[in-house]
Amino acid sequence: MSHEVGAEEKITYGRNDRFEGGPVGGGRFWIDDDGRPAAQLGGPREWRFDSPREFRAGDSFTVGGQTWEVVEIVDAESTSAYLRARRTA
Repeated sequence: MSHEVGAEEKITYGRNDRFEGGPVGGGRFWIDDDGRPAAQLGGPREWRFDSPREFRAGDSFTVGGQTWEVVEIVDAESTSAYLRARRTA
């Protein structure tokens, strides 16, 4: 699925097929040693040598030629944790 700049997506545990060139899926969420929510995401074939990747709010990733910024990671220590990302380019 192609997204316009400014579009948002929610990434939970498991697979999210809504990313063009995806999927992107949450594999783990936690609070890091600095007290910041963190997430580990697995990604598409283009990430194959660098997956899964760790992210925190403010980090960016590219999938399918679209760039996304992690806006927030919610309830990182619960089973309902998710990451909210916004397309920036």
